[in-house]
Amino acid sequence: MTTTRSGVRIDTDCATANSHIPGPWRLRQAVLRDELGGEPHFARFATADRTIALCVISRAGGTSGPEAALPVNELATALVGRATRQTLERPLRGPVIVLGASHFGGLWRTGDLPDVHRALLHSVAREQGGPEVPGRSVPSRGHRG
Repeated sequence: MTTTRSGVRIDTDCATANSHIPGPWRLRQAVLRDELGGEPHFARFATADRTIALCVISRAGGTSGPEAALPVNELATALVGRATRQTLERPLRGPVIVLGASHFGGLWRTGDLPDVHRALLHSVAREQGGPEVPGRSVPSRGHRG
């Protein structure tokens, strides 16, 4: 049985929605394409000691080429920066999906977004004047359950 990962989609207007990403690659790719409006690109951001990490899935080419015209996702950029204690080289662009990640045995693994990062998203969104309850129970456009 394959595992579904639970995270949050963050849109450029600071709207958030729970997102459930299925395990099988073909289904995952189709869901992500639908959620993001294009081919998915995976990036991992972590603290220097790798104890805290996030997997950010964005639209491929979001930092170069024609996709670079996507609006900056200020909420997602602030969340990743705050969670990993770093300043990102470039801001995240377009809608993104944020999942948890861990580094174990030399390998990165993707997992559910931990409650501590959901709470941090809520705090960052409030500071930026965004939605009151990030990750509210608005179903994602992709896989439901």
